[in-house]
This record gives sequence, structure tokens and C-alpha cells, in this order.
Amino acid sequence: MGMKHIFKQIILFATLCVLALSCNKPADHSIRVKNDSSSPIGTITVGALTFKDIKAKTATEYLAIPEGTYSVGGDISTNEFTISGKGTHKWSITIKDGNSETNPLEITLEEDK
Repeated sequence: MGMKHIFKQIILFATLCVLALSCNKPADHSIRVKNDSSSPIGTITVGALTFKDIKAKTATEYLAIPEGTYSVGGDISTNEFTISGKGTHKWSITIKDGNSETNPLEITLEEDK
């Protein structure tokens, strides 16, 4: 075997290793609260995470969160939602003023792009 052939095999092997390792990244999720409403919010909980004193028209820092099913608690409560996906994901719980007395706040979960 010539040096060129050995060099090509080393490059091929290194490329395959990089591809294999990049495909098996562990999930990395983080979440924040965006308070787009006109009122401050005292406390929001998501699983073991707690966000406090969220001023109107501000967002919290992202906090790491494992994959799983959660509901929002504290001053606001929601139905359950699921955090999942391979790779790195950043999520926002967005709180907006609602459109009626029976729906004073709109709460959504979206993945940030």
C-alpha cells in the first residue's frame, strides 16, 4: 500500500468518526418565560424550575430543563406540555394579555428559532 492510500483511509475513518459522534449528541434543552403581558408576574414554576418577579414586557434567562412532560404552575397554570427532541433546543413560555375576562392571559410554548 502506498502512502496516498493510507492517507485516504485515515481521512475516511476520521470523517466517519466525526459524523458518528455528531449524530449522537445528547438532548440539550433550556426554557425561559417571556412576559409580553402588561402586568408583572410573581412566580412561575415548570417542574423543579422557578422563575420569580417577571416584569411586564421582559424575559427571564434560559434555564436547563430535561426532556419530559410539564405543566406551568405558580401564579399561572396550564395544561401539560412536552419538552423533547434531539440536539439543542431553546423554548419560551410566552404570556400575553388575553382578549376577555374569561381569558385574561394567553400562554403558549414555542421553540425559539
